[in-house]
Amino acid sequence: MSEANGDAVHVPVMLSEVVDALGAKNGGMFLDCTFGGGGHTRAILDANPDSWVVALDRDSRALERGLRWAGQYGDRLDLVHAPFSKVSEATSGRVFDGVLADLGLSTDQLVEGRGFSFADSSALDMRMDESQGMTAADFVNTSSEREIFLALAEGGVGKNARALARTLVFHRPFASAKELADAVKASQLGKRSESRVHPATVVFQALRMRVNDELGEVQKLLDEAPKVVKPGGRLAVITFHSIEDKAVTSCMRKWESAGSYPANWRGIRAEKRLGRMVNRDVVEPSEDEVARNPASRSARLRVFEFGENF
Repeated sequence: MSEANGDAVHVPVMLSEVVDALGAKNGGMFLDCTFGGGGHTRAILDANPDSWVVALDRDSRALERGLRWAGQYGDRLDLVHAPFSKVSEATSGRVFDGVLADLGLSTDQLVEGRGFSFADSSALDMRMDESQGMTAADFVNTSSEREIFLALAEGGVGKNARALARTLVFHRPFASAKELADAVKASQLGKRSESRVHPATVVFQALRMRVNDELGEVQKLLDEAPKVVKPGGRLAVITFHSIEDKAVTSCMRKWESAGSYPANWRGIRAEKRLGRMVNRDVVEPSEDEVARNPASRSARLRVFEFGENF
């Protein structure tokens, strides 16, 4: 399934759930922090002709695709090249009725030959913003074994992180994603596994997170969220793995409880309750959606409503 008049291939997850969570049918000013293929932005704009959206993306290619059809919405849509950490600056201090962040990797990025896919024989890049920072090849080919181990461990690799770090150092340099994926797969041959998932899946996730400082960016977005959402407005975050979901859930619970904080807490320190978590249980894709789009299987939606009377 494609969007945006055929210019994007990414299928957005939980469209109706996002529209409902943000109250988009009622109209208002919304912020889409992860424009991607534009699916969520279009759904929000189509839900009410009196809605406006500011859509951010750190990936300039996503915005270039969006410019091909954004004109149909006139001044109701504003596309801005910016990461989460620049959200306040990028939105010029405006506040919104609803803010959305879809933290998943776009299918468009997977098919563009940028090193996100196991099959990519082109450069091992993995940067969301190709004008900033080191590539995945730079990191894997020049970092110490300990640095690689830490990136893998923090990115969810688990008990195999040390052995896989050693494998990557032994087989480097890598010029392409396929070379790296093949090395990881070969290192796992003969090891018993009932999973059908490629053995390099979490390794790629961890390297991508390290190259793009994804957890740091998510934390900065959470730090800024109370400043950009109106009282009564909502923040909706879609995550695709437990590391991000844990960070989002922990922050929302702190906002809700205004409880005590550990000495190393880096997020917002609320002196009073900032609002409430809208759903006690996480929102997941329906069985029908998973059947239509298997990539949505791991998506999780968390929603927080900010307010003055909590």
